[in-house]
Amino acid sequence: MQMTANRRRYMMWVVMFLMFIPPGMWVPSLPNILQAQGLRWLLPYAMALTPLCAMLSALVFGALSDRKMNAEKLLGALAIFGAFFLWLGFFALEQGWHPGWYLFFQGCNALISGPMFALITKIKLVNLPNAAKSFPLYAMGGTIGWMSGGWIVSWFALDQSADTGQWAAYIRLFMGFLCFLLPATPPTDHVSRGWRAALGLTAFKLLKVRELRVFYLASALFAIPCVSFYMLVPTMLMEFGSLHPTAQMTLGQVVEIGSMLFLSLVAGRFRIRWFLIVGMVLGITRFALFALAGDLGLLAVIWLGIALHGPIYTFTMVAGRIFLDKRVPDTMRGQAQALYQLLVGSVAGVVGSFFCETVYQSQVTDELSSWSSFWLVLAAFALIPLAYFFIGVVGKPSEQETSSS
Repeated sequence: MQMTANRRRYMMWVVMFLMFIPPGMWVPSLPNILQAQGLRWLLPYAMALTPLCAMLSALVFGALSDRKMNAEKLLGALAIFGAFFLWLGFFALEQGWHPGWYLFFQGCNALISGPMFALITKIKLVNLPNAAKSFPLYAMGGTIGWMSGGWIVSWFALDQSADTGQWAAYIRLFMGFLCFLLPATPPTDHVSRGWRAALGLTAFKLLKVRELRVFYLASALFAIPCVSFYMLVPTMLMEFGSLHPTAQMTLGQVVEIGSMLFLSLVAGRFRIRWFLIVGMVLGITRFALFALAGDLGLLAVIWLGIALHGPIYTFTMVAGRIFLDKRVPDTMRGQAQALYQLLVGSVAGVVGSFFCETVYQSQVTDELSSWSSFWLVLAAFALIPLAYFFIGVVGKPSEQETSSS
């Protein structure tokens, strides 16, 4: 029985790996795919649509996993149905259908698949021993998956091809069936009743806790300028002469592997708060490097900024989910992660798509040096959540955090 339990835990790594290959293929490629189709104007709407639709389902499915349905079964069902609409979206682009069809199918995919990351996070945090140390190692499967997706795209010269999204859908379909082999993660909330609990609205009561409120809002504010990374850096790479932008975007994932190992080794020795602060500082540094690349006209400086994505993601998103899990009751672990996904992935994603596009249209011209002012605006914006979190979260470590030290 113990061997079976271990194998199911190992399956979490495999599922994470396969879950992140599809977005690693189509997300960095989307700007150049739309450009090749003559649909560059569609980019901010496409980037905003995914988090907007996911916003509608994140809390509902998070509450469902806490109250009614095993998280691993729910995850598998969502992955399978979402893969169907992901394939249809890119098929519509390939066939030259009206752009509205792409938005419709991608919206359906986001509505169904949006809560997947929150669900796999809950499954890992519930089933992993000493989650603060082991969670980053399992999250590394997603890092390697995303990196592999980018390499697949550039290896087969699909950087500007709608086939990218269709290949991604096949991988997601396979991943969906493997989800049923994950460790059983049954619901734990057998008390909550009523429509507010069913819709996951009870998660908002977490915002009454000052430390959690500051964490949620600072994370969402920081995520707004970060939308620019996958939305506009591939375009910048192309303009600066890159031939394989999708593969080069995986430099961040290469460094992320080392960052995950580092976090796993030291997570119990330092307060998670400091990792979040360092991650935000590195985010501002990344924007500064991109601005410097605009001034110097050097592709290598862009690569350096891309490489910083590794520790930025690890110290904000991965450490952030650990920070959150230590501070919420067991009966709300799924809803807490879903609320995080709602605010950081959905609300910030929608706002960030249009904010970054507005700044891009106002600052970037045909001159490569014009990219500099664009990134400096984003760097200035990112100072706001850093200051808010630094000042707002100053309390003592939680009891769980202390015990893991």
